[in-house]
Amino acid sequence: MQLPDAYVYAHDQLDSLSPDVTLVILHPDFYGQHRLLAPVLTEPDAHIFFLAVPRSGISLQELLAQLQVTFQAQLKSTPSAFPAEPEAAAKAVAKLLQGQGKTRLIIDAFDQTLQDEVSPFIRALALQLSGDTRVILGGRELPMQLLTSEALQDKIALVPINPDKMILDYVSAASKTVLEVRALGPGRVLINGRLIEHWDGVLPRTLFFYFVDRGMTTRDEIFQTFWPTLSTREATNVFHVTKRKISEILGTDLTVYWSGFYRISPDLELHYDVLKFVEAVQNAAVAEDDDAIRLLQNAIELYHGPFLSTMEQDWVQERREELAMTYAEALAGLARIYKTRDDKLNALGYYLRAAATSPQREDLARSIMELYRDLGRPRTALEAYQRLEAELKNSLNVSPAPQTTELAQEIQASL
Repeated sequence: MQLPDAYVYAHDQLDSLSPDVTLVILHPDFYGQHRLLAPVLTEPDAHIFFLAVPRSGISLQELLAQLQVTFQAQLKSTPSAFPAEPEAAAKAVAKLLQGQGKTRLIIDAFDQTLQDEVSPFIRALALQLSGDTRVILGGRELPMQLLTSEALQDKIALVPINPDKMILDYVSAASKTVLEVRALGPGRVLINGRLIEHWDGVLPRTLFFYFVDRGMTTRDEIFQTFWPTLSTREATNVFHVTKRKISEILGTDLTVYWSGFYRISPDLELHYDVLKFVEAVQNAAVAEDDDAIRLLQNAIELYHGPFLSTMEQDWVQERREELAMTYAEALAGLARIYKTRDDKLNALGYYLRAAATSPQREDLARSIMELYRDLGRPRTALEAYQRLEAELKNSLNVSPAPQTTELAQEIQASL
């Protein structure tokens, strides 16, 4: 249900762009760039030129050669070759495109080009274009040289933008220090769109995520979590060295110290998926059903996997279990709403996903059994009971509660 809405939202943003925008970047964090391109490729009365960059490391000259082939396939007359210099090549390509009327040049997998070579060409091309001619770039990474270009500020747009889903606008935020942290999954950090790939060891990365997840913490809490067996002096030395490494890696200070607490620096614009995830689930609990559905679907989309799945420290495991329970509750919350609306299939689907995350929860198992029974599948309902029974015996060495057992007996009797 949420997928079409996401595409409608994205397509509406694309449709509402100013005519002055000649360069569109499809946001790599939007899962479905190709589907978003579908209506563009079928625009009425538009000349569409589509080029998929074939491999990594494509130079400007190779890209121009690929463009030459693309144009020749659709146009009767094209120059034999584009100039090698970026500005001159941009002028030639712009002249060709604008001679066609309403035109879209789509370059997919743009991140596979050599950015230092190709970005100056794209920048010059966007500045040359006007009217109803537009370049659209897709790829798996943000082309930061283009997004941070002052010359392009009125000519470029990033689509779609939705901060609630961690799809951020790096065009309008180019003058700020934006810290994007995704901890639901293996862990991913970007600062001003730049992916942090090298952490100089496990400790700086782990301490970084601890700071971000806590938001505010004391030195004693940090020492007890990371160096409980070291003396205060030894722990202090390791802490300051590690904190300095984090600042060097980010290129800015992550924290400030105030009134006995380390806090995230106010100079940073932090976007943290865990915070958005938890807030969405909390807000859904007091919202009307339609708003609750939207909030819970957003929370589920944000949950890309267990919290920091590549780390195994005690504090990480505790937080992982806590957030997994929140995720199960988000799924169960959606299931309950659909059940009250008599949408049994949707309700069952979300209950099954919740139970896969929390297999020991009997309330989920009972709801699944009831829905299977109501859908005319009593034997499948009993199989759900048997799975619960085995799970409780193997993990806790207990039996299902009488309420659950009585439901199973009622279903058995109906066979």
